[in-house]
Amino acid sequence: MYVGLVLLLFLLSGQCWGSFSPDVFTRASSATGIPVELILAVSHVESGFQQSAINVAGRSFQPSSRYEAEWILKRSGDNVDIGLMQINWGHWGKKLGLSKSELLDPWLNVLLGARILEHCVRVSGSWWKGVALYHSPHDLRQREYVEKVWQSYRRVLVKLRK
Repeated sequence: MYVGLVLLLFLLSGQCWGSFSPDVFTRASSATGIPVELILAVSHVESGFQQSAINVAGRSFQPSSRYEAEWILKRSGDNVDIGLMQINWGHWGKKLGLSKSELLDPWLNVLLGARILEHCVRVSGSWWKGVALYHSPHDLRQREYVEKVWQSYRRVLVKLRK
């Protein structure tokens, strides 16, 4: 499974996916019960598996180093999405007492993303409604997002079967 996961990340991203271990996804899945394929699909849509991906109020950044990422985060406000799972710091990070910089850690980011997704699934009552809620409370944005995650999820399933 581990080798398949490494290959899958490489094939989905189409680029180098950073210096983190694919174990972050399997561990998050084990801790939350969220299928690893779904966590991978969400991360693929959210960040393209870029551990330092940052979105500040709708503007995306792909910092080339942790230093550059932290520089951007220091100058951002509360509306910033961070890391592999694009955790919104203003909504989740502050509530959990985490710094913006801490959310750059791939282990913490994916686990927290999976926990948020787990919460959304529990609140909504279904996997796909949970995926929608993970992204937004607004119907139109939810539909577009779920379609993207569904397409990525299907690709994950096909790649893992090979």
